[in-house]
Amino acid sequence: MNFHLYSRLILILFFLVACEPDDICLESNTDTPNLILKFVDSFSGETKSVNNLRIKGINNNEDFFLGTIDSISIPLNNYENTSSFSFTKEFDSNQSNEDLIYFNYSRNNVYISRSCGYKMEYKIDNIIIENDNSNWIEDSVIEIRNVNDEISHHVKIYH
Repeated sequence: MNFHLYSRLILILFFLVACEPDDICLESNTDTPNLILKFVDSFSGETKSVNNLRIKGINNNEDFFLGTIDSISIPLNNYENTSSFSFTKEFDSNQSNEDLIYFNYSRNNVYISRSCGYKMEYKIDNIIIENDNSNWIEDSVIEIRNVNDEISHHVKIYH
């Protein structure tokens, strides 16, 4: 009887030792980061909210945000080097104003671990704001080109 007990203990010990830390994806491992935008007053340089903002993807027509906000994180396309969005200010009024923005970047797959897999990191090359002669977005500045975390904003949008 002691033989069966010892064999079970050895078997359990074997499974516990055989499990590697790489077999579990911890929450502390970050996923693919979003691009963080901060909206700034073009005169004072201070953070300034955008009222009734709607952000939607141009190619997929998916709404990412509806509301008033001074900064936001948006996902970039993992399969292309460009993501395009429609930013509509005052979307629910007669004074709505839509600006189209194109983010151009390079992508880099980064291996995290066997259980977590890969995450995508980006390097912002440039931002194009399509001119329609009534743009509410006046300018954009890339503050941090490498999008590899969500600690602080990457881009300032002046309005």
